[in-house]
Amino acid sequence: MADRAAAREAPAPVRTPTPQPSGVRAAMVRFTLLSLLGLALVTLVTIPLAAWIARSIALLDAEDRTRVFTRTVAAPLLTEATREAPIGSPLELAMENRLDDGTVVHVVIWDRDGRVVWSDDRSLIGSTYPLDAEVEDLFESMGSRSEYSLAMHAGGADGVPVLEVYAAARDADGVPFVLEWYWPTSRLEAAQHETLVRILPLTIGSLILLHILVLPLTLDTARRVDAERARLAQHATAVQIMERRRLSEDLHDGVVQDLSGIGYVLPTVSRELPPGSTGRGLLERVAQVMQQDVRSIRGMIADIKPPTFAGAGFLEALDALADRTRAQGVAADVAIRGDVDALSPGARALAYRIAREGLRNTVRHSQASRALVDLDVDADAVTVRVRDDGVGPAATADVDPDRDHFGLQLLGEALREAGGQLELRAAEGGGAELVASFRPDRA
Repeated sequence: MADRAAAREAPAPVRTPTPQPSGVRAAMVRFTLLSLLGLALVTLVTIPLAAWIARSIALLDAEDRTRVFTRTVAAPLLTEATREAPIGSPLELAMENRLDDGTVVHVVIWDRDGRVVWSDDRSLIGSTYPLDAEVEDLFESMGSRSEYSLAMHAGGADGVPVLEVYAAARDADGVPFVLEWYWPTSRLEAAQHETLVRILPLTIGSLILLHILVLPLTLDTARRVDAERARLAQHATAVQIMERRRLSEDLHDGVVQDLSGIGYVLPTVSRELPPGSTGRGLLERVAQVMQQDVRSIRGMIADIKPPTFAGAGFLEALDALADRTRAQGVAADVAIRGDVDALSPGARALAYRIAREGLRNTVRHSQASRALVDLDVDADAVTVRVRDDGVGPAATADVDPDRDHFGLQLLGEALREAGGQLELRAAEGGGAELVASFRPDRA
């Protein structure tokens, strides 16, 4: 006890491990990151899709406006008289108004024979050109069509990208004609941008709103799962403690008592045999082996029976652990720093388990004469180090890991569940050092 009290006042020579996030926090961080990644991927897909939709809407709007102008403005103004004298006619005035306000950059009115009835390029009026098959079909369907091209006409800038829109109608005399408009792409891009601005916030905003609504539900579910996991772990621990207590009591009250009774009888029986006889020597040897077995089983009972960690029970359990190690030939001390009373029963049990496993391996494998259990406690992490002056971990590499290190494997799994880690390494100055750290709030 004096060694432990002196160690409490000594400065801590060890580094506190970096705390790891709790289970719920880590799950929420993963969910948030994956949600943001999914949102980014959906956004990357949504932007070109929305741009395509906006472009399609702009094209449909251009065709619709061309078709409406053709049927409601151009058709009533196009008569036989206008065909004969288009220059200065009301039709020309209506067309020039559209050219002046920038709605279109080029206009051509065709008849069925491919003759230019009117155009803003007056040199084309009266000329005849072969019509494309698609344009000829419009005279029958009275529909419309559009395509992107480069403006190549006398009245505009050659090579400028435009949208050619063709719309068919019948003039005031019932004669079919086709109006060809060149829409500037700047207007289409403006309309496309306006549509895109309306679509994107609605789509992406809906996804963000959905994420915001799902986040608290996910957090609540994660907390419920974590609480249920903790409840199941506590139940399993309680069952394990009860089973270990029952097993230790059965061993103590049954096997140990029987073996102890036999051990008391054997010396009496051996004294009845002649001195120096073979039977007497065998009985004395059996009595020695039985006494060793009884001590081993009692040590196992001490390991199996769960100690009491409430109040001073934790410190007493560590002292008892050190006493058993000394009884096995290794001088063991315990050094404690920090507020042990702040640890939960689960954290105390895990710290005790680390110390027990470290001292057990020291006795079995290290050939050491001294060992130190160093317990460092703070609010974010608990670190347990078990150091010895033995041969070191490299000298025991020939042991069977499945048989001799199975306890360390189980301990490592328990530490990972508690957000910690386990490492067996060579100690400075010789010997081995078992270092374990975990979060006390997750133990």
